[in-house]
Amino acid sequence: MLKLENDALLVELKEDGAELTRIFDKNSQKEFLWHGDGEYWARRAPVLFPTVGRLVEDTYFVDGAAFHLGQHGFARDRVFQVVKQSGEAITLRLEYDEESLAIYPFRFALEIAYRLDGGTIHVGYHVENLDDKTMYFSIGAHPAFNVPFVAGETFEDYYLDFGAEEQLDSLTLAGAYLSGEKKEIGKTKKLPLNYELFGNDALIFEGLTKNEVTIRSRKNRHFVKVVFPDFKFVGLWTPKPGTPFLCIEPWFGIADTQGSSVELKDKQAIETLDIGATFNSEYTITIG
Repeated sequence: MLKLENDALLVELKEDGAELTRIFDKNSQKEFLWHGDGEYWARRAPVLFPTVGRLVEDTYFVDGAAFHLGQHGFARDRVFQVVKQSGEAITLRLEYDEESLAIYPFRFALEIAYRLDGGTIHVGYHVENLDDKTMYFSIGAHPAFNVPFVAGETFEDYYLDFGAEEQLDSLTLAGAYLSGEKKEIGKTKKLPLNYELFGNDALIFEGLTKNEVTIRSRKNRHFVKVVFPDFKFVGLWTPKPGTPFLCIEPWFGIADTQGSSVELKDKQAIETLDIGATFNSEYTITIG
């Protein structure tokens, strides 16, 4: 287990999947990251790469050749190597190998960097195209936060604060795939939480103006704020009624639309990386 620490936070993570496993707030003495109870969901904060969401029949094509990937890609199940570490920052790296080339035919390097700054965790994504051809990929985050924060409260005591009034139109799913339709939730800055919101799986928003989501309670002062500049989508998810967590998932990429498998270069919202080029982005988690 790897550890980062400052005066405000104690953060733990692991080489497997470069995944956060703990966010402990020293001021409130509270745990804010979901602990991975398999009764609800065994993961905590997986990295999604090189795809986000489900591919039709777990299949995509590159120049007509079929390749197969499970939901959210393979990075979350691979072991990363620590390439840089200090008391408050760490960078982990994953590179292509023969096993990855069999399911994703691109030579790549992926680095995930975590850095503490007061009560904020900076999470950086760095993707390099090491191949001699254009590379196509998606990348995203999937952290789950404990809700409620305080014993005796309920999920319904909480709400989401988007930082500004947003027109909330959720892309809808038909099973694991996009249906091609949207569900209008309305124009609002604050969205009360209830399990009925997630009756058809995740809420998926595209192109928010503020690109931030904060989980707040009507009964206590604590919060979790996720800010994701430049990310194209954000997913909000809890798997079933009674689940004591909510995921806030910034994404570059999205599930396939229902229908047929497609060429990866033609996949909706796919990222393109030229030979020798790099992709860099960052989101933050602030605990208060």
